[in-house]
Order: sequence, then C-alpha cells, then structure tokens
Amino acid sequence: MTRTIACRIGFGVCYFLSTGALAQSAKPVPLTVQLDWKSTAQFAGILAAQEQGYYAAEGLAVTIRPDDGSGPASVDIVAAHTGDADGWVGITEADQLLAADAKGAHLKAFATMMQSTPLALLTLKSSGLTTIKSLRGKTIGLHDDGEKALDVLMQFNGMTRADVRPVTIGYEFDSLLSGKVAAMQGYTNDEVVRLEMEGHPVNVIPMSANGYVAYAEVLFAPARFVATHVGELEKFVRATGRGWSYARAHEGETARMIVAKYATDSSVAEQRASLEQTLRLVYAESPRFGMMRDATWRRSVEMFTKYKLVEGELRVGDVVDDEVLRGLYAGGH
Repeated sequence: MTRTIACRIGFGVCYFLSTGALAQSAKPVPLTVQLDWKSTAQFAGILAAQEQGYYAAEGLAVTIRPDDGSGPASVDIVAAHTGDADGWVGITEADQLLAADAKGAHLKAFATMMQSTPLALLTLKSSGLTTIKSLRGKTIGLHDDGEKALDVLMQFNGMTRADVRPVTIGYEFDSLLSGKVAAMQGYTNDEVVRLEMEGHPVNVIPMSANGYVAYAEVLFAPARFVATHVGELEKFVRATGRGWSYARAHEGETARMIVAKYATDSSVAEQRASLEQTLRLVYAESPRFGMMRDATWRRSVEMFTKYKLVEGELRVGDVVDDEVLRGLYAGGH
C-alpha cells in the first residue's frame, strides 16, 4: 500500500497516512452506474464492490441503477446525462454501443465486464441437436435482437437463412419445451441456468464459437467524461475488479448477499450457478479484469459492418478509449 507522509505544523511531528485513508477523508466522487438488466449475479462484481466498500475505499460514491427492461436502453440513459456534473457509467452489449455511436451518441467504451458473449442457441438435451449444422431444416426461436445475428451463424457454418426456419419468440421457455421450436436464443448465464434448475437439461451452442465476435456488458461513459476523468474511471475499474475477485473467492456468500439484498425473488442456488457461468465470461480472454483487445473490437466491427447488424459507418477508434486500461495495466493487452 502506498503511504504519504503528513506533518503537524508547529509540532514537527510526522506520521503516515495510507492513500486509502486520504481518499476516504476527501469528499467522495459521485458516480451513477446504469445496469442493462436487474441486479443479479450477472453484475456480481459491481454488487460485491459496493457491499464490501471497495468503491468507498477508492473515494467513489457509487449509485447502482438496475433496469427491468421497461424503460429506455442504458445507452440512451447515459447519453442523456452527458452534460451532468456528476459522472454516469453505463453497461451494454457491444452492438448496442456501436449502434448508438453510429447515431452520434458520443459514448466511449473504457473496459468490458465480460470478455466473451453469453449469447447461445439452446436445444433440449434429448434432441441430440448440438451444432448449427444439426439445425438444418429446424425451427429456431429468436428474440428481436437475435434476428440479424442468424446470418453470421449460418455463413460461418456454410449455410444460409433458407436452411432453417427462424421465428420470433418471447423470453419464455414454452416454445422450446413444447417442441414449437427446436432451438431458442438464450444466455449461458441466465436461461441455461434456469432451464436446468427446472429439470430441463439443454445443449448449448455458443454463438462465440460460431462466428459471432463481441464483448458483452461493456463499460462505457460519455466521451467527454472518459477524456477528463481517467483517474476516477481507473478507480472504478480497479474496485469493480476487486469485487469480481471477491465474488470468485466467495461464491456462496456472494450469491446469498445478492438474494438477500437485490434479487429477492430468486434463490441462492440459481444465483450461484449464474455466477459460476458469468465468471467464465468475465475472464475469457485475460486474467486482468476489464481488458479489451483491439483485435477483438476490429473483428466485431468487421462482422457488424459485413452483416449490417448495425447501420452506419463504424470505426473502433470512435467508440473505444483504452487510456483507463493502459493506466491500470501499463498497456498490456
């Protein structure tokens, strides 16, 4: 721990203060964190950092805002607070951030919470359908945000959209369980967990292994704030990384905390299982929390542009600022 020498004027007596103590003695810097879903194990690192006092130790007064899906998207909420004196940080998928940038939102990604996407196609274990190619001629249930990604998965596997029957479904399991669809879009750290806990074992066909390259739960803020508050954002990422380390070392305790204080309608077993799946994504590319690779972003932009997943001109430099990560990790990617 770095220490600073302080002297009492008039007495010639010097003593040591830790940087943590100095941070706590100063007025905390307010920071609002806008999640893109409810406060569940998907955000365990952020919730743990709040509960364990890691943000406060960095001199940050963090307010966590969950999202129940009924209001504006996190990119729109954060973009609306560009001129605020207090800082706003948002969390969203890479495609949502790129789409917002193409529309002139002026937001910057400064880290990512998940280094791989949890998006997948799910089939019942009993079906024996375990690959994209095995879905030829089958009906696939997609959400509105999964329709465009289908072309990526098809071409990667030497197929076209005409080889399958895509239909739009809601966020429920009835279509899959009743056989209306042979596969459904889902998240490995959410739907997979709930289906299996309800006694429905599934096969997981990861989109990340089938040509869909994208970071998930990207941490972003207004471009002006990222440029002028690098120090505060370094503290935020460092504290959040500590939160994820704590959650990884104390999975059961973290799951109990989440159910007790945040996801009160869930169970400890569900939140722990979700946490285990999420941790695999948080450190998928690097043991360093938050790290993003230029090559991954370039592949994402190329994919989104080629398949028109996002309308408008896309450039990595317009939406990614790695100064915070360079400050934390001395430029290592």
